[in-house]
Amino acid sequence: MQRYQLISQSELEQIHENSLRIMAEVGIVMPDDYSKELLKKHGATVDGDIVRFPRTLVEEAIRNSPSSYTIYGRDGSKNVEINCERTAYAGPYGSPFVTDLDRGRRSGTMSDFIEIVKICDKLANIDIQSHISCEPTDIPVEKRPLAMVFETMKYSGKPLMGSVYGYENAKRCIELASIPFGGPEAIRNKPVIASIPCTLTPLSYDNRQLEAIRAYAEMGQPQLVNSLSIAGMTTPATLAGLVSVQNAEVLAGIVLAQCINPGTPIVYSASGSCGDMSACLLTIGAPEDAVVSLLNGQLAKYYQIPCRISGALSDSKMMDSQAAYESAITLMMAQMAGGNFILHAAGIIETYNCTSYEKLIVDNEIIGNLKRIDQGVTVDEDTLAFDVIQDVGHQGTYLVEDHTLEHFREEFYRPTLSDRRAYTQWVASGSQSAEQRANAKWKEILADYGEPTLPADVEREMRRYMEKF
Repeated sequence: MQRYQLISQSELEQIHENSLRIMAEVGIVMPDDYSKELLKKHGATVDGDIVRFPRTLVEEAIRNSPSSYTIYGRDGSKNVEINCERTAYAGPYGSPFVTDLDRGRRSGTMSDFIEIVKICDKLANIDIQSHISCEPTDIPVEKRPLAMVFETMKYSGKPLMGSVYGYENAKRCIELASIPFGGPEAIRNKPVIASIPCTLTPLSYDNRQLEAIRAYAEMGQPQLVNSLSIAGMTTPATLAGLVSVQNAEVLAGIVLAQCINPGTPIVYSASGSCGDMSACLLTIGAPEDAVVSLLNGQLAKYYQIPCRISGALSDSKMMDSQAAYESAITLMMAQMAGGNFILHAAGIIETYNCTSYEKLIVDNEIIGNLKRIDQGVTVDEDTLAFDVIQDVGHQGTYLVEDHTLEHFREEFYRPTLSDRRAYTQWVASGSQSAEQRANAKWKEILADYGEPTLPADVEREMRRYMEKF
């Protein structure tokens, strides 16, 4: 599939050069002593907590960042290749609230967390489990990171993500996730857990995120070095200015990771949008979010680093038409931009604050459509189908032709939610809306989930590890 180029190569290089100038002249606040000392040894200038980066150091880090690697799942059939061409989709991340048509909006619990993990495990178009499918507020904060990694691995064989709240939390999540694979040394060159350390926009990091970059880099685990910038609030109002700031922040984190461990798997991660100036709030369903996604995709392709781009995002407060059209637009732009790791690919409403059970199902359907679009068209003698066209001739039907039977299953996307039946058939089956069908679908998934596949001895070992802390 051809990727959409929003700006020219010359304009892209102007943004790149502007980011390098920001890094060299303005610098990035990085208060962690380990990070400052290491970057200084590699040629950066350190003035208090401000680190300034020479061009050569940035360019070397970009070269050292691999353009392809695999993230391994507990179920080997669920391994995910990350590169600059393919697209992998990950579930919702970080919402403190959840909602569904039956129970309404509520604070997330571990029960909700497990249900979302189970649903995402069975959704064919979700490739990677996120770390915080929802915030399990009934678990003590200090226990949550390990509890979420454990429950995710127990109920899903897909690759997963881990904590970025400081060095120890991050390291423990990595060690816990390594147990089913044989321990930390077994995953050092076989990554199984990704992270998303975030900047503190504008032009800053806090200690916990820098420590997380260190932990994941030391163990050779992938990290989505991320910036969420808000035009007009945390960056200039112009999108070229936003992307310049955002790019400088992300590149600074990439430099640190590569200084710690050259070759550390990286996902260039950025998800900027504009602020709603009347409310002074972030908006993620805006067209500006889509525009920034396209710009980020171009930058990442320029660097030849896999990129994370925003997923099915919406500012709507429920699973309604607004949630559907905003999510479809942002997901389509992610695909057109060539996104390789789409976080928040399903379920998000209310500007990241809430995960909707019904929207998980709806977004999975959108992704299915996009995967079919990305599949493109095969053009060869068989698909051009001249012989069957000649045989059927004028005013015939292709319905019973062997050529049709041979090709329609792979050529046509088969929906899992959309209703394509005749009106009378739809009425006869209950006249359900897409939201009602989605509600029934997630209930069916949970009812049919079965038993977790984590071996009993591995579960015991993981529980013993968690009991240490």
